Amino acid sequence: MQFPKINRLTRLTVSVGCLASMTASPLLAEEEPLQEQSYPRLLEQNISSKFSVISEGDRRLGLTPGNEISSDEVGIDIKPEWVWQLSPHWRSKLRLQAFAATGQVDVSDEVGGTTTDGFVALREAWLDYNGLTDYPGESIRFGRERLKEDSGLWWDDDITLTRWIFDTTLLDATVGVAQKLAELRTDANELPEEEQDIARFFANTRWQWRKDHYLGFLVTHGEGYGDQVEELAGRGEPLDEGRDGSLTWAGVSADRDYFDWQSHNTWQYFASVGAVTGSESVSVADATAASGYSARERDVNGWAADLGLRAQLTDTPRWVIGAHGAMASGGGDADDSDAFRQTSLESNRSRFTGTRSQVQRFGEAIQPEWSNLKVATLYTAISDRDVWDANLLYHRYWLEDKNGAVYSDLVEPGFTGASDDLGESVDLVIGYYGDSSRTSWAAFDVVFRGGVFLPGDAYGDQADDVRHRVVLDLAKRF
Repeated sequence: MQFPKINRLTRLTVSVGCLASMTASPLLAEEEPLQEQSYPRLLEQNISSKFSVISEGDRRLGLTPGNEISSDEVGIDIKPEWVWQLSPHWRSKLRLQAFAATGQVDVSDEVGGTTTDGFVALREAWLDYNGLTDYPGESIRFGRERLKEDSGLWWDDDITLTRWIFDTTLLDATVGVAQKLAELRTDANELPEEEQDIARFFANTRWQWRKDHYLGFLVTHGEGYGDQVEELAGRGEPLDEGRDGSLTWAGVSADRDYFDWQSHNTWQYFASVGAVTGSESVSVADATAASGYSARERDVNGWAADLGLRAQLTDTPRWVIGAHGAMASGGGDADDSDAFRQTSLESNRSRFTGTRSQVQRFGEAIQPEWSNLKVATLYTAISDRDVWDANLLYHRYWLEDKNGAVYSDLVEPGFTGASDDLGESVDLVIGYYGDSSRTSWAAFDVVFRGGVFLPGDAYGDQADDVRHRVVLDLAKRF
């Protein structure tokens, strides 16, 4: 490792440690016993630190000799968080993050989509009021929060919002409005252009209609109010991805306790079907325009589905095998798009293998968006449910429309248009989660996430035979 990298990591690590210490010190005193009805009270404090080793192969798959993008780096991540009871009906949470690395890496399990070598960020800061009614599971929350649903295919992102929450044994529901105002990170506070000026409405409900069987419904609407496409067209720049749109997503799902890693059910299933409809703007060639390009509105109509089935072979330890089939539509032209696209709030990371470890739904080494894609997945996993688990997965990929593209935070497309064979991948995810009641390694977590992607004929004969991504995390909770 180069000495400048080590020095930079050392300086950032010290700075991050000082920041966490200064932030936590005045609050530690609040943990002293207080009178039962005195406020504010510190309900929870947690500071987690994580050391990571991250290695990945060329993002361009060897298709641009001399311009390869690969990395072998280490990083440190510190996340302090606090939860306070401010009064009988008011509660608040603050969660910060400081990250430093020896070079540019993608922190895809936390804030994917951009590469970074370090930042300090505000992850969550919200207030919750539960005095609307006497019902204990009802409240209204506003501020910056991690909006998440179980599959990670629709929501799993930090966003500024106001939402109503209804949480009961048989029915969970939420409805609200949200907007990304900024990344609130020191390295990249400005939102990416495709995320700017979008107001969102969202709603979700999940009903347990019989023991361990759930039905869900989700809707999201994004209303773009910017003029980015007009500006691009005025500068003579093409854009075929679509922005400044008015898009509505709707999804329905059914499952049998599919994301509960402590389940003892012999058979479990998951089915999700969704659609997107609306319109968006693109910048296309126009000989009559002064710049040679003009903004044009096109209709959007796409659909997607993900179906999974899991069987438990043994109960102790829990050993399961499962299969998934996923598809997302593709295709279209300058006037109409048939391609499904996600809400841009997704992570595609969840506990869909039936263990405690969060696993990338479409492959650790490629991590494609759920668009213009067909994926067949087979997996097996073994765990004791709480402390350790091991997950082995195989994915096979095809383009739904071979003339289209699949976008990824980790791999650049580079398609030839001659085949729909995108390739295949294999993932291994192993997790250990320290438990003070069982071992002296009480506060330590160790997670290994490794994947290899083997490009298919869609990339042509010149592409690398294999691309890897390996992440080893050692975390300690305070």
